[in-house]
Amino acid sequence: MKLLIGSLWIATVICAYWYGTSQLNSQQTAGPGYVNITTDAAKADKQNVTGSQVLPVDEETAEGAVTNAESAYKPVTVDDAIAQTQALLGDMGWSPTMASIAKAYAIVSKLNLEQTLAALNQLEYGDSPESLQITMLFINRLAELSPLQAIDYVNLNVTGSMQKDGAMAAVIATWADSDPHAALQWYLSQPEDTRQQAMGRFALGGLFSSLARQDLDAAISSIETDFDANDFEAIQYAIGSTARSLQKTEDFEYLLERVQAMDNDSALQAVFSSWLAKESDEALARLDLISDPEQKQVIEERAFRSWMVREPEEAAERFMQRAAPDQRQSRAKVVVEAMSFNQPEQALSWLNRQTDIDTQPLTSELISRSAYRNPQFADQNLHKITEQDDLTRLTSRVYQSYSRYSQAKADEFLSRQSPAIREQVLTKLKRVEEIRSRG
Repeated sequence: MKLLIGSLWIATVICAYWYGTSQLNSQQTAGPGYVNITTDAAKADKQNVTGSQVLPVDEETAEGAVTNAESAYKPVTVDDAIAQTQALLGDMGWSPTMASIAKAYAIVSKLNLEQTLAALNQLEYGDSPESLQITMLFINRLAELSPLQAIDYVNLNVTGSMQKDGAMAAVIATWADSDPHAALQWYLSQPEDTRQQAMGRFALGGLFSSLARQDLDAAISSIETDFDANDFEAIQYAIGSTARSLQKTEDFEYLLERVQAMDNDSALQAVFSSWLAKESDEALARLDLISDPEQKQVIEERAFRSWMVREPEEAAERFMQRAAPDQRQSRAKVVVEAMSFNQPEQALSWLNRQTDIDTQPLTSELISRSAYRNPQFADQNLHKITEQDDLTRLTSRVYQSYSRYSQAKADEFLSRQSPAIREQVLTKLKRVEEIRSRG
């Protein structure tokens, strides 16, 4: 559970940060409130910044307006900037909206280097979701102004391995957005064991995406020359990040040609995953040129699984269109597996529209896979299961899932089942408990 929460936190912070950046940068030009990074950084040792120092922030920002450079700005203090950010994000737990973080970022982005450091000194770092996310906004601002200082801050102040990995990855992604070559050289200068850790893997995402947007050949050449050819995971991360930045067929073809020489099927799959989502016809035509049928099947399935997470309906339709008659059942299983975690209702709707496959085992598979994260969905659809052993197994899974949240809810669920099923579930759970108690 902690790992899941940590992963959700990292995704929320990085994605929301980039959303905020794009919202602001698309409208912000030099003018009232413009921060000259070079000048401000040069003054860092000459100013004594306090919480009452005034900085320019749009008076409407806290209400949600991100205005253009001609709008009027109302001076506020660093204290006010912190207070407004906390007001926007303080009660949202692990699930702040993109709009709320964009508004908060519009405030934080007006801080210069000294003010950002002062704000971080004032913030009380903690492990609550609100504290982490608010602090991350200020860390990201520091990364824009002085990446190395941001890295030092994270190393010295952020505790918890998952939080530190996420914070460091966000800092490197921010740095890479403005100077990808410098960020890459810093990354490559790190010890091998650091690059092998989760932080190193996470950092590859923003790093190579930004580098490829500016210099695709440099990104690919770095992967070819700076990475151990046997570090398949790192290469997959870097190639996947590079591919996500591409838009044109010729760029995908160029990347694919270089990746094919790496003898890394996971990297090939990463290229096709991004290409399918952007130019499916061209990607599929190129996929069909792979001569090894087993390699082609594996890459195709993995690439479509990734596409189905992003665009389930279109991806599932295209995946099934490519199936031979004797492949439709197995391919339908892939569709259900891909959709079950995040889109179980959509997966069930898709299943109900299929007329040439056996939906009963796939419905059972869907309920089983969704039960852990979405016991309500599984509960509502248990009546679709007709095979007794499957029904007992799935009832047990739903009961255990409910138990993680509320024993009363779990007991109420079990009380609605038939006496025979209820007895079988309780007997099974009792046996499991006895085995655990024996060690």
